[in-house]
Amino acid sequence: MKQSESHDELSINFELGLYELGRTLYPRSRRVLDGLVVTYAAAGRHADALQASAELLKAEPDNPRHHYNYACGLCCLGRTEEALAALEKACQLGFTDFEHLTNDPDLTPLRDCPQFREFQKKALVQRSQRLKKTDE
Repeated sequence: MKQSESHDELSINFELGLYELGRTLYPRSRRVLDGLVVTYAAAGRHADALQASAELLKAEPDNPRHHYNYACGLCCLGRTEEALAALEKACQLGFTDFEHLTNDPDLTPLRDCPQFREFQKKALVQRSQRLKKTDE
């Protein structure tokens, strides 16, 4: 194992320990739960990340980022049809980060789906509209 890989693993395990402790101390904290989603995914614990994402969705059902992260978790577990549905919901709610959507390795299994390309187009159009409004 390369030194950088062991350093990354050590960092992820450290973060997981902190977030899991935070979850024990502050079980209703959405910030802690959000950190767990990201850190579980980085550790390859996709089922745990998906469960944490589902909890966030219950707490904030209109948050597009939570639907996006849920889609990523589903995709990592091979549940591509459900992932497409969750990604569609994220886009409907306003997820517009075209670069992240396009480059996110979690979504690689969806890249060849026509529906995924439609999400990219929508995100690009929405981003362009948002930038146009800020220029006015």
